[in-house]
Amino acid sequence: KTLCPDSKTYLGEHYNTHSLFGWSQTAPTVHVAQQATGKRAFVLSWSTFVGSGKHGGHCLGDNFFPCKDMHQSIIGILEFNLFGISYISPIGADICGLNYNTTYERCLRWMQLGFFYPFSRN
Repeated sequence: KTLCPDSKTYLGEHYNTHSLFGWSQTAPTVHVAQQATGKRAFVLSWSTFVGSGKHGGHCLGDNFFPCKDMHQSIIGILEFNLFGISYISPIGADICGLNYNTTYERCLRWMQLGFFYPFSRN
């Protein structure tokens, strides 16, 4: 089940603003975190939109261990850089995959690729 596209939000019709939710929450989150800690905040979100990179980064999400996911992580990094979001975490992917078991050789290859990720998680 999901919200009706005709429903209204404070940003406008849900149909037009669905993808803007994460974007609209990033700036206030950064502001509050900076006020609370007195330090520069670092915010990552799974819900971003073009321009979100001004305030935070994006998580590409969970992945599996096949080579296909390794290739997709590179594409994801490049795409989000085009959108103005240079901080992507776990940049590209979870190194060695998050789901299922992997092989030593595949994990080694992924660690080598992960060297070029801005952020990564193993």
